[in-house]
Amino acid sequence: MTPRPSLLLRLAGGLETRPVKLALSLLILVSVLPIQGLEDELRPYFLGIFGVELLLRAALLRERGRDRSRLDVLLFAFDVIAWLSFLPLERILDAHAAHALPLLRLSRLFLLLRFTREIAIDLYAIMTRRELLEQFGLVTLAVWGLAFGASVLLSHLAIPHDYDGRGPVPDTGFLDRIWWSFRQLESADNLVANLHVHPIVAVISLGLTMVGVFVTSFIIGIGANVVDQVVRAARRRPVGYAGHALVIGPVHEAEMLVQEFVRLYERHRSLRSIRLSELWLWLLRRGPAPTRHALPRMALLGAEDDPPAYLYAPSMRWVVYRKGDSAQPEALDLVGAAGAKRALILARHDAGPDADALTAMALSSFRTQNRRGHVFVEVQETRNRDLIQAVGGPGTYPLDMQRFLGLFLCQHLITPGVESLYADLMTADGSEFYTHVFLGADEARAVAALGEGPGGEISFSRMARAAHERSVILAGVFLGDEVPERREGELVPVEGLVQWLNPLLDPPEGSPAWALGARAGRVPARRLRGLIGVSATYAPLRRYGRELLMGRGVAAAAVGVDAARAADGAEAARAWTEAWAATLSRRRSHLERVLIVGYSPALPSLLHALARFVPGVDVTLVLGERGDERMPLADRLASLGMTLAPDGPPPGAEGASLSLPRGGRATVYTQRGHDLASLAVRCAARGAPPSAAVFLSEPEGLDRDARTAMRLIRFARALESRELAHGGRLHVLAEFSSVAKGEHVRSLLDAGRCGFAGPDRLRLSLVSTERIKNYFMVHSAFVPGVTTLYEELLGEGGQDLVRIEARPPGAAEQARGAIGFDDLRAALEPRGAVPVALERDDGTVLLNPEPGSRHATARIRAVYALARSPDLAAPGERRARESDGGDAARAEQAPPISA
Repeated sequence: MTPRPSLLLRLAGGLETRPVKLALSLLILVSVLPIQGLEDELRPYFLGIFGVELLLRAALLRERGRDRSRLDVLLFAFDVIAWLSFLPLERILDAHAAHALPLLRLSRLFLLLRFTREIAIDLYAIMTRRELLEQFGLVTLAVWGLAFGASVLLSHLAIPHDYDGRGPVPDTGFLDRIWWSFRQLESADNLVANLHVHPIVAVISLGLTMVGVFVTSFIIGIGANVVDQVVRAARRRPVGYAGHALVIGPVHEAEMLVQEFVRLYERHRSLRSIRLSELWLWLLRRGPAPTRHALPRMALLGAEDDPPAYLYAPSMRWVVYRKGDSAQPEALDLVGAAGAKRALILARHDAGPDADALTAMALSSFRTQNRRGHVFVEVQETRNRDLIQAVGGPGTYPLDMQRFLGLFLCQHLITPGVESLYADLMTADGSEFYTHVFLGADEARAVAALGEGPGGEISFSRMARAAHERSVILAGVFLGDEVPERREGELVPVEGLVQWLNPLLDPPEGSPAWALGARAGRVPARRLRGLIGVSATYAPLRRYGRELLMGRGVAAAAVGVDAARAADGAEAARAWTEAWAATLSRRRSHLERVLIVGYSPALPSLLHALARFVPGVDVTLVLGERGDERMPLADRLASLGMTLAPDGPPPGAEGASLSLPRGGRATVYTQRGHDLASLAVRCAARGAPPSAAVFLSEPEGLDRDARTAMRLIRFARALESRELAHGGRLHVLAEFSSVAKGEHVRSLLDAGRCGFAGPDRLRLSLVSTERIKNYFMVHSAFVPGVTTLYEELLGEGGQDLVRIEARPPGAAEQARGAIGFDDLRAALEPRGAVPVALERDDGTVLLNPEPGSRHATARIRAVYALARSPDLAAPGERRARESDGGDAARAEQAPPISA
């Protein structure tokens, strides 16, 4: 491990920071102001401040040893001379020598060169290049040659004229004529004022002026070229950042990702400063030490010369770009890879099967310079996740985005209406999942002191109640035996911590959380290491975490609360809320037959997830044979588990069957032509009506969204013409890069014209997987542990984000009025559900409602909650599942809920 530098050297390093440079520059300018008595008044301060600077400069110069340059020595000599100029030398020197003191004081201005040394060095290097010197030499020779020739001609002809501004005097010399000729070349303003002069003088003046215009244009071109080279040279200098975020890869295509990062930082701008109240409590030893977050500094490393156009937006002022090969150490030095806290390595989608290989090489190069930073790597193939993890080591998080997007699309199919929740949950505009980790032994002891009873446990219900009062929906906790420690310059560590989502339920027996003492409703205080919650920003969850450390984060016991409610006359309202919540149930998704049109890299994951979550599903898959230049059809079929015979034909319009897990079946059709939607209609018409249709956004094509929209329109026309029958309900899911570009299709897919009984029978969901992917990558890098959180929510066997529907409002709902969200939370606790959002009758979703707010039950269409899906099924469906002895039903049956 590299030894930590001495305090003197660390202070000397601060001289290169921007605030210190600015302060020293202002002091230098003040010291040379021609104000009587100013320097005498400030002389002691100048001597002290610049004396300390001189000492620190000397320490730096000594530390560099043989690596110091001649420029460093020259600038240090100016430092010494400038410091000497502050001494009262006028009292020591005689009057004759004192005349040189003003020049000595002006030498302080040379110190400003130090603060612009990089630009000065670049400018000197550019100006002294051979080709540029030749250009300047040519211009200089041409100008003075023309001036000399014109003055020789005027001298031999002895033409009288006012060459020097004193009138046509006879003693005008040759040098006066040269200077006059040069001034004609230099500016068009020096052209003779009128034609009442000698004709030859007028002709020469006009000719020199016209030539001068061209010469000036040539010089401007050279100057513009110099400025452009200076700007390009600045982009080849290291960024000078530390503790920043780094994005490596095709950053010119990552506008949405960088924008999400900047927006997320901007939403948390309140965390950049320390609150005085937190500082005061810490000084009184009543609270933990205050912390602050750094500015949103980002560096981008790409392969193109010019920076991305989106960096010129006002919000991007802290984002810098450098060009270079991500596998080269020199390029990583330019973006300060050694000092980065977090890095995102993006996959090159144009690299085909080599994308993960290029990503692994970039990761390996980064790890040679930075072993402590957290690295989030976009992986294209699931089988390469372990390899990427092995290359990066601890602190590396492979993000299997195609698997995640497939699970995300499957979630939309099995939970109709969930897109409204994710539209809020997975954008930087609404509330999101955040985590807070307790760091250090002091915080661990403070949390352990909250335990009650012989087991030292905390009631999760009371924690959740207190958290909701602080605008946080507590969704889970982190447990662990080891106490997390955060070293200087690093992110919050989550390795070794065990995630426990929805502590209202027992974790699976034998799981790490179970081994750590996690039981339904009871959190082991000695092993509590962090919180998982839904809040508008990280600040409310952080504030609640600090309240826990100060012993104020657990609500009062239930008895006292019930008594207070009864005293306020709220007992009847609570009973009504419990009765209304008991009627909430999860509607079964009737996914018996699914039509999927098109291929995207997320399709294998989507197909696998459908087979796992919907036993016996029948999938009709229609693929186009175009796009072989990007991914051959044989490779696409192989990714789905179908292998073609050598030189064998593709499935074509006849189709080929593919077995899926849990009794499912997929029939694959292919077509070489352009009209894939028409083939999909013909194939879907061969069997039972589809209950869902999925249109994937294929990477190939000039405009992916335009192609998807056209397929949707043709599919709608087939429904309207009754070419394709429907089964009474149909869910159409369309993947777009930009949802806004696909909104116009919504009006074309009309339920009435397509023959449905009502508008609720035909549902159209537009999903931007591109936005979701970028947001998920940013959120994974910003929030520790959120990757495994979504793995459980979207995966199989853990907690789910379920949609439980309210019954149609009757007279009782109309009469009772509104319910409180905290009462709803308490009412759903016996069912093992943690509510997070309400869906109203107008389709809007209210995520993380404000504490104390009340909501009319007649307007609540559904409740989104964190729970196990089978536990919230309708009674009839639950009995059917329990009576079914099939393997699929037993696989989905959940363990009993602990009391």
